[in-house]
Amino acid sequence: MHSCALCTLGKAYSGKVKGVTLSLKKSEAVPIEVDGILPESVLGKGPVEIASFKVFVGNETADLGDVFEVKYEGDEALIFEGELKHVKGIGEGMTSGLIMVNGDAGMHLGQRMKGGTIVVNGNLEPRCCCEMSGGTVIVKGNAKAMLGSPLPGNSKGMRGGMIMVFGSVGNRVGEGMRRGLIAVTGDAGDFAGANMIAGTIVVFGKLGLNSGGGMKRGSIVSIGGTDRVLSTFGYSCLYSPTYLKLYFKYLRGCGFPMNDEIFNGLYRRYVGDMSSLGKGEILTLENS
Repeated sequence: MHSCALCTLGKAYSGKVKGVTLSLKKSEAVPIEVDGILPESVLGKGPVEIASFKVFVGNETADLGDVFEVKYEGDEALIFEGELKHVKGIGEGMTSGLIMVNGDAGMHLGQRMKGGTIVVNGNLEPRCCCEMSGGTVIVKGNAKAMLGSPLPGNSKGMRGGMIMVFGSVGNRVGEGMRRGLIAVTGDAGDFAGANMIAGTIVVFGKLGLNSGGGMKRGSIVSIGGTDRVLSTFGYSCLYSPTYLKLYFKYLRGCGFPMNDEIFNGLYRRYVGDMSSLGKGEILTLENS
C-alpha cells in the first residue's frame, strides 16, 4: 500500500496519467451519484459502453454519457473533471485501481473503500472516506467535517487504509476510527479522534478543542499543539517516541513538512480518555 501511494504521488505530480476521463457537462445544484462508476468496472471498456452506465441525477436515473463527456486515452486511471461539489460517491466501495479527481469533490468520496488509490486535486466536502477499510486517499486541498467518520447510526469509522491531506481538515476527523492512518499538513478542527477505537492521526498544524474525547485506544499526534487537552486525559511523560520516526520517515517521502525538531524532538504524552477505556494517547511537540 505504501509503495503504491508513493508511485501515485509521483505520477500525479508529473501529470503523466492516461485513462478514461469523465468531464462534467453542466455544473448544477442537483446531486449526481456516481457510486458504481469505478476503475474495476469502467477501465478496459470502450467509450460507448462506458457512456451507457447508469447514474442518479436527483431522484432520476440517467446515462453516464448524458451527464459526463467520456474521453478514452488509456486504462491507467479513471479521471473526473469539472465542478464536482455536487457529485457524490466518487470511488465508493472501490477495491483496486486509481481515481484522479481534478477539482473539488462532493460528499461520500471513498466511502467504504477497500483498496486502490484516489487522488483529489482540490478540496473535499463533508463525510468523505467514511468507514473506509483499505486503500489510499490523497487530498491536495482541504477537507471538511467528518473525514473518515462513521456513517449515521454506526459507531465505527475508518477501519484501515491511509488518508493524506495536504491542507486542513474540519471537525470530527477520524471519529470512531478503528484502524489506519490519517495525516494532515495543516490544522484539524474540534473533536479530532472523538470516540476513537484505535489507529493513528498525525496533524502537523494545530489541534482543535476536545480532541480524543471518548477515545479508547490509538494515537493522536500534534506538531502544532492544542489550546487545551481534555481534563479526562492525564499527563504521562516527556519522551521521543521511536515508532513516530517510522511514520515521519514515510510521510517525509510523501511530501509532508519535516525537520529535525519534528523528527527527533521530545513529545508530551497525555493518556486517556479516562472516561472511556483510557488506553489512548495524545502527543504534542514540546515547543509547540
